[in-house]
Amino acid sequence: MTNFGNILVPTDFSDNSLQALEFAQSLAKFSKAILHIIHVVEPILNTEKYWSGDNKEGFEKTRELNAEEDLRRFINKISPKGVKIIEVLKSGKPHEQILKYSIKNNIDLIVIASHGWSGLSHMLTGNVTNKIFHYSEIPTICVKSNNLIFQKDDLTARDDFAENWVG
Repeated sequence: MTNFGNILVPTDFSDNSLQALEFAQSLAKFSKAILHIIHVVEPILNTEKYWSGDNKEGFEKTRELNAEEDLRRFINKISPKGVKIIEVLKSGKPHEQILKYSIKNNIDLIVIASHGWSGLSHMLTGNVTNKIFHYSEIPTICVKSNNLIFQKDDLTARDDFAENWVG
């Protein structure tokens, strides 16, 4: 197995992202890699209609602070012992920020969930995972939700691992 120096896990804080994080954590621990966990806060469309001046800045600042708290809570769902973790919070279009970060920080592998949010937000924003696969030149593992089953600290997967895909 190839050793990685830096592994990136994009998250939307969903249960599916947690599965990707747990898998990436095992890879990071095995290869002694640094685990970068990134969340991107998307700008709200048409904010000028509803917010102006200080109100808009205050609202955006509150969203960023909430995202920081959510990111810490999300990371605390795993036991990061033995793995160095870098928390990353960006603003903008998720796939663009993820790709920029991965290049700028010498990421060796991206581990991303196949499904995160669904419904209307998924239809409006597009599929971040598909965009990462399409545009990334960095090896990417997509963890299909509820199909990757492994024991912590053991990278041996069961048969349903074949349903996951690598790009």
